[in-house]
Amino acid sequence: MSQRQIVKVVDDGGDAATVVSDHGFPLPNFPDGPGIDGVRSVKIRDDDILIITYPKSGTHWVFEIAREILSGKIIDDNVSKVQAFMEMVPEETYADFPSPRFLISHLLMKHLPDDVCKKKIKIIIVLRNPKDVAVSLYNFWKTLPHVNYKGEWKNFVRPFFHGKFIYGSWIDYVLEWEQVKKDNPDLPVLTLFYEDIKEDQMREMRKVCEFLGVERTDDFLSKVCDNTTIASMKTRQKKDDSGIQIYRKGGVGDWKNWFTVAQNEWWDQHFQERMADSPLQFKYTL
Repeated sequence: MSQRQIVKVVDDGGDAATVVSDHGFPLPNFPDGPGIDGVRSVKIRDDDILIITYPKSGTHWVFEIAREILSGKIIDDNVSKVQAFMEMVPEETYADFPSPRFLISHLLMKHLPDDVCKKKIKIIIVLRNPKDVAVSLYNFWKTLPHVNYKGEWKNFVRPFFHGKFIYGSWIDYVLEWEQVKKDNPDLPVLTLFYEDIKEDQMREMRKVCEFLGVERTDDFLSKVCDNTTIASMKTRQKKDDSGIQIYRKGGVGDWKNWFTVAQNEWWDQHFQERMADSPLQFKYTL
């Protein structure tokens, strides 16, 4: 039996969304996606840099920031992270990219090539508070033709929390990557928080500079800030290579416009139970 099957997942109101069950893990139904087996066979270079995020956590934003910092120049092109999105496009799409390459994935370490760990390539993990992630993913999903989801927000919240939709549970995802860091203390990992970048982008970019081993002036970093605002990135690239809108608001705290009091209380209770042993702290407003 195939390890990849198109399935329907149903929200609390009975509305269905189309996903791919790949080795039991829910992925988007990417038309050209190589699947987990294809991702695991990707040839990793010693100087590859991997950007890891749960969906809607600032992936493209950090990709833009990091590639400008690494190159040392302001980039005015419409290159999208999609071109190096490991589970969305086949390896040949980025196989000839010059080194060092930025590779992007929303997958877990167990889904990635073994050489990610063996070669100890640099990994940037970006985390965002899960309430804003839920809102952003809900709105994003409604725009995706291959998902065909028409459900209401009130019916999306609980299934999302429990990991019924793409990439599974946000909590499982975050905790698994935290465990990877514990189990591999010599693996070079930089963990950034979306809200921290929004709060003080210069400060966080200096962390990226140090992690990538480059020195950049404050004047240059200030130009990177200007070039990587949501408005600036929207101007350069309104849609990604698949014709999908990739930017919405990009703020912090929009969840307050969506969560009811009851939903928020339910979420907080279950979140605290699941994350009780985690030292991670998230900002829900700025």
